[in-house]
Amino acid sequence: MARNIWVRAAAAFVVLAFAAGCGSGGEKQPDGAESSAVAESGSASASASPGVGSEGVSLTKDQLTKALLDQGDLKGYSVEALSVPDFGDIPIDVGDDVCAAVILMSMFNVSAEPEARVGRTAYAASGDGDVAGSSVVLNSYQGVDAEQGMADLRKSVDGCPGGFEISDDLKATAVKSLKAPDAGDEAVAFRLDGGILGADTPTAYTVVRSGTTLAVFFNPSLTDSGTVTVPVKVVEAQVAKLEKVAG
Repeated sequence: MARNIWVRAAAAFVVLAFAAGCGSGGEKQPDGAESSAVAESGSASASASPGVGSEGVSLTKDQLTKALLDQGDLKGYSVEALSVPDFGDIPIDVGDDVCAAVILMSMFNVSAEPEARVGRTAYAASGDGDVAGSSVVLNSYQGVDAEQGMADLRKSVDGCPGGFEISDDLKATAVKSLKAPDAGDEAVAFRLDGGILGADTPTAYTVVRSGTTLAVFFNPSLTDSGTVTVPVKVVEAQVAKLEKVAG
């Protein structure tokens, strides 16, 4: 793989650690506070398509934004904007490297480019037992791209237990499969144990497919190296809202 691919992956790891792990410090905003405007990337369809389903119709950027968790949707959490980096077309062939799909997912991608992408972060109120900073990126795809991406990811998680190396200071030392929640059409959960600037920084991922949309949840932890997971209630709330918008 080309060197610039690893540089992009390294940048994604840094974004994960500081966007979701260090943002608001888990402080809850006052009730009724307005949520921040979401930062979005990816292309949007010009027309307002109907909801996704077996027909393979993808959601537009506007529909994805409507489907995102917002302030007041999840008790005990405040919701803020998440700036999703746009890595463009990433020429990683999932057929060449068993770890490729995991690397792509660390950049919120599968092998196909999404039609639209939006994201937000939910910060837990102090003391409720959840790790603060659970972020979600919603990606919409054409046809069977989302379904194929999930198949590739599941195979990659199972086939890449030893992790992968981006550089001496940015690498995943292990890929561990986690129990996936019963959500959407299918779900995959895993944890990357790795290092950001030499520190052990595990990140938990849960990826849920609902029709042609992938909801990518990620939860880095700078303190809890062994048990970090994505809170199930965040996943359930987001998927329920996505399915309501999709119809």
